[in-house]
Amino acid sequence: MTITFLELYNECAGQPWSMFDNDAESEEDFESSMKISINKAVSFLWDYQPWSFRINTSKITTRANKAGYTLPEGIILKKVINGENYYGIRYGKTYLTYAKDYELLDEKTGEPEQFYIENDVLYIYPTPDDVYTLNLKYLSQNYALDEDDNEIYELKEDTDKLNIPEKYESKFKNCVISLAMIYAIADDSDENHSGYVRQYEDALAVLINYCKNGTVDRNIVW
Repeated sequence: MTITFLELYNECAGQPWSMFDNDAESEEDFESSMKISINKAVSFLWDYQPWSFRINTSKITTRANKAGYTLPEGIILKKVINGENYYGIRYGKTYLTYAKDYELLDEKTGEPEQFYIENDVLYIYPTPDDVYTLNLKYLSQNYALDEDDNEIYELKEDTDKLNIPEKYESKFKNCVISLAMIYAIADDSDENHSGYVRQYEDALAVLINYCKNGTVDRNIVW
């Protein structure tokens, strides 16, 4: 099952106390305020915490004498283990460390040891002297996919869909629907507003519980 924008729109529009028609056949039938409310809800929930379904991986192949590389469209993962920072950039079995004072680094070539980011470019230090493969782990910032499964930053076309695995779809969708209705109603003095707030809080608690790992190591903080 893949939740398209069209399906999500009609489900939101079909909720009790909705002011919208739930028989849209394409994006041309979408009401602007509901489109905005849905995207606002998905964006908020996507960034609410580092959900496991946001984690992506990619590889960078370095070239000799080239230090800068394109960042993935996401946030490099960081975890703290016993007070030490580990970032989601690995060369072989070694995690690269973050170069805080990178402006003070001497010019040097060799195997990757550190990294820094400037103007959305990922720089490797020392500057690679050969071809190396770096493994990256990051949190995706794009919560949607187009009909060709390319990542996109918002839902626009009726065929666009949520960028999450099927196992999480229904629980995430329940959160989106109730939160979108909260945004759509907007007026917290409306008698229907509080009902959707309760639905959202319950749906969010279910989603958080479902996404938890079986055990949590208290020495590890993501």
